[in-house]
Amino acid sequence: MKTPTDPELTLETIDAYSTESVTVSPLSLYSSYDQIDVELRPPHEMPGYHWHGQVEVNIPFGDDVEYIINGQPLLLKAGRICLFWASVPHRLTDPGQSHNMGIINIPIHLFLSWPLSRELLNQITHGAVLQSSRPGLVSEFELERWTSEMEQSAPGRQQLVADEICLMLKRICLDGWERLLSNQCEKSSSQGVSKHSQFYVRQMLAYIAANHDSPLTIQQIADHIGLHANYAMGLFQRVMQLTIKQYITAMRINHARALLSDTDRTILDISLTVGFNSSSRFYHTFQRYLGITPTRYRVLSREDHRWLQKGVSPLQNLEKGACDGRNPVGTSLK
Repeated sequence: MKTPTDPELTLETIDAYSTESVTVSPLSLYSSYDQIDVELRPPHEMPGYHWHGQVEVNIPFGDDVEYIINGQPLLLKAGRICLFWASVPHRLTDPGQSHNMGIINIPIHLFLSWPLSRELLNQITHGAVLQSSRPGLVSEFELERWTSEMEQSAPGRQQLVADEICLMLKRICLDGWERLLSNQCEKSSSQGVSKHSQFYVRQMLAYIAANHDSPLTIQQIADHIGLHANYAMGLFQRVMQLTIKQYITAMRINHARALLSDTDRTILDISLTVGFNSSSRFYHTFQRYLGITPTRYRVLSREDHRWLQKGVSPLQNLEKGACDGRNPVGTSLK
C-alpha cells in the first residue's frame, strides 16, 4: 500500500479524490503522458479543492460559472475560454444555469512546446488565470468532435485535434485575454523554446516529481540529466518562465493553501507535509508570497460566504485533493 508521500504515487496512480490524496503534492503530478483529454459535459460543484499536472481549459456554455482558485473567487463567462495551470488548487463552486462545459487538459510539456505567445506562457506558468477577451472562439460542436476523435486509435486524428486546440489558443494570443487572477510575473522572454530545451526540462520536471518529498538541490537535478548546474537552471527558466526554486516554492505554497482551507491539520503538520523543514520557515515564506499569515489565511477561507450559503464547512467534504485530471469533478453539494 503506497503512502501519500511515496515518490511513486504520481499522476497515473491517483484514481479519485480521497482523504489521502489531499496530502499529495502538486510537485508530484508531472507526467510524460502525451495525450490531450477533451470532455463536454454538464458542470457540477466540486466538493473541495483539487489539483493535477496539466494545463486546464474550461469553456462554459449557457451561463457563467464560478470558481475559487487559490482562494480567490473568479467568474468564468459563458462562451469564453479560460485557461490555467491546474497544479494550482481549484474548485468549481457554482455552475449557474450552464448546460455544458468544455474541459480540455493539456500536458504541461506539450503546452509549453506550442508556438504561443511567450507572454501567455509566462502568465500561465506563474499561476495566472486567463480568459479570452471574446466569446464564441470554439463551439460545442467542435468539442464534441474533438472528444470523439481523441477516443479513436488513429494517431492522425489525435494529432489533428491537438493542432486545432493549439490554433484555438493562438487565436486567444491574437485577439487578447484578460487576467482573472494574476501573480507577479517576471518579464517574459521573446526567445523561442527549442526541442533540446524541452527535452531536458521534461527530464527535470519528472525528476522533481519523483523526488518531491526529499530535499532537492539544483546540483542534484542537474547531475541527474547530465548538465552543468548553471546551464540546467538557464534551460529551465527559459522554458518554464520561472526558476527551479520559484517553481518548487510556488507549488508548495499552493498545496499549503488547499490544506489550510480544506483540512484541520496543524500548521506544523502542513509545513512539513508540503516540504518546509520548519514551521517558522513556512510562516516566513507564506507571508512573503501572500502578505498574510497561514493562520489568517485559514480563518478567511473558512469564512467564505459560499460555504456559509450552503450551510456546510470545507472540512465536511471528504472528496478532494489530487487527481489525474481525467476523472469527473465530483457531485453537487447538498
